[in-house]
Amino acid sequence: MAASVLVEADVEMGRELLKILDAANFPVTGAAWVYYADAGEWRLLIRTPKAERDLLGALREVAGAMDAVGDLRGRIDLTRIKLVPPKDRTLAAMSSVVRVEGISSVRFSRNMINGILIDDALIYRLAA
Repeated sequence: MAASVLVEADVEMGRELLKILDAANFPVTGAAWVYYADAGEWRLLIRTPKAERDLLGALREVAGAMDAVGDLRGRIDLTRIKLVPPKDRTLAAMSSVVRVEGISSVRFSRNMINGILIDDALIYRLAA
């Protein structure tokens, strides 16, 4: 288990953000809070094909969707959100053993997959 705790407020904000992105038709094929032990922090990884084509544009789109719906952008630090392309190694490793559809909460801890250590993660969605 990770040394740093993922608090319930973060879990709810991640779920809220996914609902906002789904409503805005922003394509999300994977989303999970992942603990990075070397940095001592949790980051919300969002896998989207838009990150591969135009990362800055995708970040603007996410921020705009957040602003259009409420105060979520004021409650979550955008530096904790990381948009990643479909070939992101961390989410690809997890999706090789776990599939999660819709919006769920699946804990994934202390796993080594294809040489990638996943210390701790909370998966919302992992599609093929």
